[in-house]
Amino acid sequence: MQEAAELLGAADVVALRLLGDLLSGRHDGLAGVVVCNDPMADLRLSYVLRILADRGRLRFPVHLLDAPRGGGAHRGRFVARQYARLAGFVSGITGRPADATTLAEAAAAESALGRGLTQVRDQRCARTLSGTAALAAYRLAAQTAPAQALGRIADLLSAADMPSSGTGAAVPVYLTGSSHPDATVYAELEAAGAVVVGEDHDAGDAAWVGETADAASLEDACRLLAEQHALRPPSAARSLSAGRTRHLLAELRRTGAAGVVALVRDLDDGPVWDLAEQRRALAGTGTWLAEAVRVPADGAAEAAADLTARLQPAG
Repeated sequence: MQEAAELLGAADVVALRLLGDLLSGRHDGLAGVVVCNDPMADLRLSYVLRILADRGRLRFPVHLLDAPRGGGAHRGRFVARQYARLAGFVSGITGRPADATTLAEAAAAESALGRGLTQVRDQRCARTLSGTAALAAYRLAAQTAPAQALGRIADLLSAADMPSSGTGAAVPVYLTGSSHPDATVYAELEAAGAVVVGEDHDAGDAAWVGETADAASLEDACRLLAEQHALRPPSAARSLSAGRTRHLLAELRRTGAAGVVALVRDLDDGPVWDLAEQRRALAGTGTWLAEAVRVPADGAAEAAADLTARLQPAG
């Protein structure tokens, strides 16, 4: 990732890995790349990719989707226009227009995927699905076509294997802080006797996958999607700490977690700002908090192993 680091500068390891993968040529078959303007690292990534595409280093066009969180009429119209621009970009590179027929087909496929992910969340709440398996289901939903994802998610659900400690039931924990594009941290925690029952990052329960806008026109679809987007869970990169803390407390009630594990990677600054308010709020509930901040790019497994020593039994 040396070239990626030189081009992108000091940035969260997830953005560096994405840039490194694209520079390697292994994704040259892509028709295009869409980057969402969430953390600052992604915005910088989009600038670098556009320059590389303009210079012929990349073989595909790059599009930036800038969709800020939160409500309000003006913001809603802005986000709807952003979705319309995205639809135009995708139609241009695929040759498929966003008309009534393709919108209906996409909505049907996404609705089916949404029902599959509802089963994932239900089984987590029922303690019959591990956090590692749930994270794998979300990755499948985000990275593969809906029909293919559904089949593989069904396999995950039928083979669900809950972790347990050597002395009793697994300790239910809720994960906050940085996003987790792979299962390193989840696997470490669950091997030590925890079960990750929820998380607030966009690769897990906060992923916007399986939601649909039942509309006959692109304009209506974009408007409805903008309304749904305004109701999404607050993200560390784009939301106030107060909103993040309220969401955390609501999620603890929903999942019944005994404690919170906060892991924040180095150069991922957004979640660090949330921790002070989260500590104060959790102190008033009696819920324990185990945290690790400024975790180096290659230190996720080590940090998770250290956090397992601070897990406290439920009840």
